[in-house]
Amino acid sequence: MNCDWVQQNVSLYLYNELADDARHELEQHIQRCKACAAELAAQQEFQAQMNALPVEEPSASFLAAARMRLQEALETTEQHRGWYHRFVFDPTAWLRQVRFSPALASVLLLVGFGSGLGTMYSALGGKAPVNPPAIQEASIGGITSIEHKPNSNDVKIQYQRIVPDSVEGTISDPKIQDLLTFAARSNVNNPGVRIDSVDLLTNKPDDPRFREALTYALRYDSNPGVRLKALDGLKNYVKQDIRVRNAVLDALLNDSNLGVRAGALTALEPVRADSSVRMALQQLAKEDPSAYIRTESQRELASMPTID
Repeated sequence: MNCDWVQQNVSLYLYNELADDARHELEQHIQRCKACAAELAAQQEFQAQMNALPVEEPSASFLAAARMRLQEALETTEQHRGWYHRFVFDPTAWLRQVRFSPALASVLLLVGFGSGLGTMYSALGGKAPVNPPAIQEASIGGITSIEHKPNSNDVKIQYQRIVPDSVEGTISDPKIQDLLTFAARSNVNNPGVRIDSVDLLTNKPDDPRFREALTYALRYDSNPGVRLKALDGLKNYVKQDIRVRNAVLDALLNDSNLGVRAGALTALEPVRADSSVRMALQQLAKEDPSAYIRTESQRELASMPTID
């Protein structure tokens, strides 16, 4: 054991976070090394000074936000993988990336379309089809540029295409599910479409994908009607799903719509004994700008058993 290792781990020693064997070796090293003993003494003095300061309790909103950020980080952080994965093609992971990357999916669609044209061109003996398909005005989303080549009749027009399509099936159909979750997550769609999608998702909130989409809608949708509908589908899961509880708690503390906040307050009633919920109610009962929220928070706190 060298001095560098000891000085990097002396804080873990102070907070009893070292394994017994490492702790014993560090103590043996400090007995014969003055520099490391001085470092330990300095950190012990700093720890004593910090312990003498009053402990500040975090606000309920800060605690709820921190919990949600931690939960999101845990969900999105890729698990450690061995070095060999760098050189091995994983089709499953690649397809998952394509699924959630519209730009990459568009590139693949264009490549596939181009490959099909190439195959058809080869099948015709290197000749292009005599009658190419006509461009339908209904499929054009807009003209982006027009370029006339000098001294010629050649014109290059770039345009965007809109190809409407539809799919029919039951709510158990994977295609239907994908489109419903996409609609619920997209603020680009009109609010009526988002409300319809969220309404259908509330029929199966036990499905993890549907519940995740509803949670996203509650937290991020710009329309309060959509958020209220999502809250209605999630309220029965505040006990068993910590992510749902955190999202509802965030809505109670930070949503701009009083109706959504009131609905979140009611939804959290079954878990009012939770420390985060209790702290939020204490904060709201004292300083919330809404008289209704203050009164209801006070009522909830008064109905709770006293904690000694």
